[in-house]
Amino acid sequence: MGLTDLLILFTVAGVVVYVFQRVRLPSIVGLLTAGVLVGPHQLGWVSEPETVHLLAEVGVVVLLFAVGLEFSLSRLASMAKLMFTIGAPQVLACVGAGVVLTWGYLGSLNQAIFAGMLVAMSSTAVVIKLLADRSELDSSHGRIAVAVLLFQDLLVVAAVLAVPLLATRDEDGPSPLRTLFIGVLVVGAILAVGVFVLPNILYAIVRTRNRELFLIAIVLVCLGTATLTGAVGLSPALGAFLAGLTLSESEYGHQMLTEVLPFRDTLSSLFFVSIGMLLDMAVLLENLDTVLVLVGAILVFKFLAATLPALLTGHSLRTSMSAGLSLAQIGEFSFVLALSGRQYQLLNDSQYQKFLAASVLTMVATPFLIALAPRLANGLAGWKRLSHFVKIDTSPESPTHTLRDHVIIAGYGFNGKNLATALRNLGIAYVVLEMNPETVRKQRRAGESILFGDCTRPAVLEHAGLKDARVFVVAISDPTSTRRAVQLARQLNSEVRIVVRTRYQSEMTDLYKLGADQVVPEEFETSIEVLARVLREFGIPSHVIRRITESIRADQYESFLVPGLMRAAPFSAGDVRLLTETDSYTLPSHSPSVGKTIGELRLRSRTGASIIAIRRGMQLLTNPGAEVVLEPDDVIVMLGNPDQIESAIELITPSTEPEPSERAD
Repeated sequence: MGLTDLLILFTVAGVVVYVFQRVRLPSIVGLLTAGVLVGPHQLGWVSEPETVHLLAEVGVVVLLFAVGLEFSLSRLASMAKLMFTIGAPQVLACVGAGVVLTWGYLGSLNQAIFAGMLVAMSSTAVVIKLLADRSELDSSHGRIAVAVLLFQDLLVVAAVLAVPLLATRDEDGPSPLRTLFIGVLVVGAILAVGVFVLPNILYAIVRTRNRELFLIAIVLVCLGTATLTGAVGLSPALGAFLAGLTLSESEYGHQMLTEVLPFRDTLSSLFFVSIGMLLDMAVLLENLDTVLVLVGAILVFKFLAATLPALLTGHSLRTSMSAGLSLAQIGEFSFVLALSGRQYQLLNDSQYQKFLAASVLTMVATPFLIALAPRLANGLAGWKRLSHFVKIDTSPESPTHTLRDHVIIAGYGFNGKNLATALRNLGIAYVVLEMNPETVRKQRRAGESILFGDCTRPAVLEHAGLKDARVFVVAISDPTSTRRAVQLARQLNSEVRIVVRTRYQSEMTDLYKLGADQVVPEEFETSIEVLARVLREFGIPSHVIRRITESIRADQYESFLVPGLMRAAPFSAGDVRLLTETDSYTLPSHSPSVGKTIGELRLRSRTGASIIAIRRGMQLLTNPGAEVVLEPDDVIVMLGNPDQIESAIELITPSTEPEPSERAD
């Protein structure tokens, strides 16, 4: 395929996806449609089928490698119950229905089982995208859908291994059992190398701080494992998926996924376009009635296969139906299996074309089905008899989040480490992003919440939960990366508070323009600390010093930046008496002020000081009125400059000590 073909392909894909986006249809459906238009069966603008197959293979290899990286054992463990109570029955029901409904039509049990496997898979890409757009990934039905999708994705491994066993054996070819045995050995080898060998190799590569070398290593892992599984008769995509899965738990899986995403999005787009190019519209039109029946059967049986297990496990009608309708389509991994099935002659060309057509139509229907779920549930809720059998709940569900209102700290140097320690002691959730592999490995072993990742990459910030974070702190020393991180964070979350540490004041203006809320320059903060300590030596109260330093920060250090600004209000040791402060005094029982009201005392008119609060036992009276009567042992809080407070204390202090008899009384 030449550059002209690629230009045509991406131009048509871009236009079609844009139109589909405007009418709120999934991008994947647009890519499939673009492939249909430019393919050899329609317009014929791209007419080299061997290149189409190559693009499909490379695209799905990268797609499954990225999917493997997105998995994590902890994530699987948290969803294990939903996966086995709803995911397993859903898959078994779909496979069983596929066998029953297609055995007579296909004429072979093995082909019918394969058809059931194709129907069982739903679209991870379409469903997650739609649920994310509707902010429903963390709802009850969203968690069910994700759990079932993960269970299905895991079964892709078993399904790919099972395809050779289902195929009609070629006398001149290898034994399916032999192929399966070799495949199991290869899978075990990939898992072992991925867990015990690759992390150490990647650690050595990451220590070089060479991004190009890191990218080369990723490509070698992805294509190397794909080539290995392809060489033993298995799907190359299976090897890539297993490689990604084994690396997902390493400290580098997070950054590897970030580096892979641009390639995944581009090549997986080519994969879906190439699938569409294989669809022959003439075959579809000739068999339109069969395809429509197939689409209806798929939607109904897949809906029931997920809805009924959800109801039986105690979920509400609304939740169960929403999950069932979300999973009613055919998925992208079914295309992978279908390509493998064609290779092993489990599907002929006509059957393959009908399957492709039905799959595309179910994907197109998915957005409308998801939107229909609440209305359908509300309609069924009106059947009173239904409430005896299922849990009726038509109220919208509130999403739950595992990490929210947390702090993201970019950089684990001196400042980042101190901030993390303080947040941990205060019980405030946080996540650290760090690019030093030694630091990440050491701190992860110590239990620190730290990830290996570049804070200038969108996927890294999204993985750290930037959309739900309250504060993003940039504490790295690279000025270019700091500016990029601030700009990116502001684009991804307009509400997050961004606090940036920088070394020099010359960088402050640019950082504020890029979206920072607070910029802390080290050289000025040092100057403020020096100023504060000097003022303490002159006996200036702490709250006054705090007000001065806060004023300097509020003015963005203009007092330091503009010559003469601070001299405009000269300050000396003699001016201490002019500064306002607070002080407290405990009123003795023999004070002449006891029994008088604040109005009668006329403290402010006589001394200039004001009573702003009175503590009386366990009670605190703030802003007491003129009618409040002073009582013995009242703790009076006064506001004024030092001279005024001193005069007020003299006024309310008794001139003589009480006689012993009076003390006794």
